[in-house]
Order: sequence, then structure tokens, then C-alpha cells
Amino acid sequence: MNSRKTLFLVVLAVIVGGLVVWDHFKGTTTTDREVQGKHILNIDTKQVSHFELARSNQTIVLERTGDNWDIKQPIAVRADFSAVSSTLADLEFAERSRTLTEKELQGVSLTGFGLASPRASIKLQTKSGPVILLIGNETPTKNALYVQVAGQREVCVAPVSLYDRATQSLDTLRSRTAIEFTPASVTRMEIKTADRVIELKKLDAHWTIVRPLIARADQDKISELLSGLSGLQVQDFISEDPKDLHSFHLDEPEHEVTIFTGEAGKTLLLGSAPTNDAGKVYAKLKSADSIFTIAGEPAKKFAVQINDLRDTRVLAFEPANVKSITIVRGADKLALQRDMQGWKLTAPVSAAAEEAAVSRLLDDLAGIRAKRFVADVTTEPQRYGLATPAAMVTLTGAGTNVLLVGSMDDSNTMCFVKCAGEEFIYGVETNLLEQLPANYGTLRSRSVFNFQAEKITKLVTDNVTVARETGKWRLVSPTTGTLDTNAVQTVVEAFAKLKAESFGRPKAEPDAELGYIIRATVGDITHWLAVASDGQIAASSAELTFQLPASVVATLTNSVLAAKP
Repeated sequence: MNSRKTLFLVVLAVIVGGLVVWDHFKGTTTTDREVQGKHILNIDTKQVSHFELARSNQTIVLERTGDNWDIKQPIAVRADFSAVSSTLADLEFAERSRTLTEKELQGVSLTGFGLASPRASIKLQTKSGPVILLIGNETPTKNALYVQVAGQREVCVAPVSLYDRATQSLDTLRSRTAIEFTPASVTRMEIKTADRVIELKKLDAHWTIVRPLIARADQDKISELLSGLSGLQVQDFISEDPKDLHSFHLDEPEHEVTIFTGEAGKTLLLGSAPTNDAGKVYAKLKSADSIFTIAGEPAKKFAVQINDLRDTRVLAFEPANVKSITIVRGADKLALQRDMQGWKLTAPVSAAAEEAAVSRLLDDLAGIRAKRFVADVTTEPQRYGLATPAAMVTLTGAGTNVLLVGSMDDSNTMCFVKCAGEEFIYGVETNLLEQLPANYGTLRSRSVFNFQAEKITKLVTDNVTVARETGKWRLVSPTTGTLDTNAVQTVVEAFAKLKAESFGRPKAEPDAELGYIIRATVGDITHWLAVASDGQIAASSAELTFQLPASVVATLTNSVLAAKP
């Protein structure tokens, strides 16, 4: 092979390689070109801004508005985005099964294909101009039809679904969302009937009832209402004639539901059920002419009374935000304060509090629910035992909540309560006084001592004295006997970790010498524990007597001397 021929082949290879690379990265791949060659329309539906579906008796015109589609003719309404997208996708990817070329059609009339006067047409407006698809007759086998792109000479054999798309009904393309909005964007809502209006406003991200009274709203119920409203779907389109309003009892609707996003509002009118279908109700947007039906069951949720939407929580607070608790019952006062180390009793004594018990108390208070809204205005507080409350609970933290606990009702099944600063009187299904701590012992820390077992250097129990020296226990007295060091260690560990089961009466001075006595020395302080015969236990570190589990008492009173062989 001479050098000239070799050079020619090299240049040819470079050119071919370059074309392949360009085709892959810049142009249309061969595979894509083959697929596109089968497509009837060479369009990108993302570029379509307007399209029309025309048949003999009706033309439907649609236009893209931002991310949505609107029907402009024969009526101006919102289109169903999914229905429009599906239609456009079918048009973009519709494939021909055969093409009759211009040469094959020479001398042939288009009348035989139904394309001289098409049965239907589809016009698409793209950035590069309009594209019109003419739809003719079915093929003799009835499983396909003839179509032609206006301005082109060839005729394509296409799927019959294109005719279905071109002739689909207006109702198929219409949005079936009864009222379109985003629940999270709503700032105000009104539910109106013939005799009342309930108005709610979102204030500081929380829903509040502002009419006919000002009260906290149930956040979950309002969210549920808004979610249900946004999800209402049209069942049937009934009429576009505003004169039919009276015929469907929408001139005096059973309910009007208005939602506001800022100052802009939308109102949905809800009427009665059709005489032949109790499962639906007539409805319409106040600002539009369309009358339609929606499912009756979701519509019933708007037949609400004011109390149905009220927050049944008597105290609106988060337990984690509470910094102090005060409970006053007559002359008795119980107070707790939370700091970085946890909860502490500050009255009637200063002591560490039991974290779990305080958490249970706060959870119980947060869980108080109104069984009944007894009165919206307090005119006779003495009637409910609230002129002189049996108890008053004050919580401070992110805000201040004060609960007044009154008397029980005549049936003794409901307790009357009221929050200071509110006029409302609630009835709660419990004797709240029994839930409140009877004394501070129920909230006091259960830990008896506050030191570690390894800090104990001396133990006196049952006339036996032992001491720890260089980490080992030795028997001090009696001078005879064998010390069971494992038993000593068990007593020491149990002593340091003591947790009271419950607290009893105030400790008296004689308690220190009653029953079985155990003394433990930590540093220069001797701590003592006295186990009385009646089961009450006293300790140097506790101002109240208490009880311990029987198994713990058995451990503490076990002999630390080894049994004689």
C-alpha cells in the first residue's frame, strides 16, 4: 500500500469518526432518528402553548398559563393538568404504522381518506409555529385511521386513539377540583349558614376562632377541614347557566365556605342533595357559573357548630416549656422550679424532685380535655365552685397558665374548671382534685442518700462494726467472728442506692432510735437509717418517713458475719 493511499484512508477515518462523535454529542442519534421517523408529529409538547380540538359541532381551545392549562372555549374554566398532559403525550409519541407517500397518492383523491373534509382536527401552537393534524376516516380494517399534517402531501395510517383524543368531551378536559387552593397558604376561613357565621384566623401560625366568640381552635380539626375542602372533586358538571341557581337551591345555599389567602378569597356554595342521589350535593364557586355535584359525605363536615371546632385542651402548653409549677390547695402550697440540673421542690421544703413524677404531672395537666363547654361567660362562679376554687395550678414558662379547679356537678362525674384570663367554664370528665398531688411527697425525689457506695468508710449494723482500709473491709467489732466481705459490699451498695417506694408522715426525733439501725460514715458525716417494726423507715437525709421494697429491707438487715461452720 503506497503512502498516498494510506493518507487517504486515515483522513477518511477521522472524518467518519468525527461525524459519529458529533452525532452522539450534538446531533440526534441514529436510534432517536429512527424513532422520530415513526412519529406522526415532530413536536416537543413542552413548547406547546396553545392547542385546539375541533370537530363538527364544537371546538375546545386550551392555553398554557404558567404551569397550568386553562380552557378558553367554549367556556373559560381551569383544565385538568393530567388530562391535558396525557393528551399531549399521546400526540407527541403517536406512531404511524404506514406512510402513503406523495408519489403513491398521485391521482388519488383525499376524499376517500376522509381528509378533504376531516372529521376532526388538532391544532398545536409551538414556538416554531402552528402544527395542524387532520383526522380522516378509519381504514377498511377499522383498527386504524388516516391522518395528515396540514401542508404535507403524505398520508399516515395512525392509531384510532388519535380520534378519541380529538373528540374527547369538554368534561374530560376540565379540572375536577371543586375549589383550588393550597391549605398551608390559607390565613382565614369563614363557614356561613342562614343563621350564623363561624370565622377563623391564623394568628402566629395557630388557628383562632374570632367569630362568634374568640377562642382557641382545634388545630388538627381545622387542618382536616382545609385538607378535605381542597380535596373535593366534581362528580358531575350540571349547568353553566347562572339562571339555574334557584333550580338547584344554590341561591340560598345550606353552607358557604370561604377561604382567604391574604386578601383574596374564594367561596364554595354547598346546596342540597339531588332528589335521585342522596350521596351527592349541588355546589358551585360563587365567582363562577358552573354548577356541579360533589360527594355528600365530605360536604357534611362543614355542617359544624362552633364547639365542634374549639380546642378541647383546657390548658394550652407544652410540658417541655414549663419552668415552674405552683399548686395551692387552701392553705397548702406546693412549688417546683426547673433549672439546668432538673426539677427541685421549693415549697413547702427545699429538696430534689422526682423527674418522672413531675413529668407525669405535667402530662396529666396537658391532657385535661373539656367534656363539655359549660359557659362562655362567667356570671355565676359560685355555682361552679369557682368563686373560691378548691385548687389553683399555675404554670410558667413560654407563658403563664393558671387553672382554677371548682366543684363537681350534681352527678359527680364532671368537674368544673376555668383558666384565669378566660371567661369560659369547662366541664372535665374526672375529679381533677384526685389527680393533683395530695402532698409534696408524691413529687419528692425517691433517692434517700446522695453519695456513692465507694465513699462509705465505716458501717455499723446489728452491733457489728466494719471499716474500709486501703480498699478492703475489716471487722472492728466484735473482735471474734468471720467477716463476710461480699455481704458487707451488698449492704453498702444497697444503702447508697436506696429509693423510697412512697413517703409517709413527717419524721420525728425518736425515729432515729427505733427498730433496726444502720449507720454509714462518709468523710466526717455519719448517715443513719432506722427500720421500724411497723414498716416505716426513717433516714438522716429525709424529712419524711418512707417505705422500701421488702426485698431491699431484707438485704439491708442481712448479717455481714459469715455463718459458723
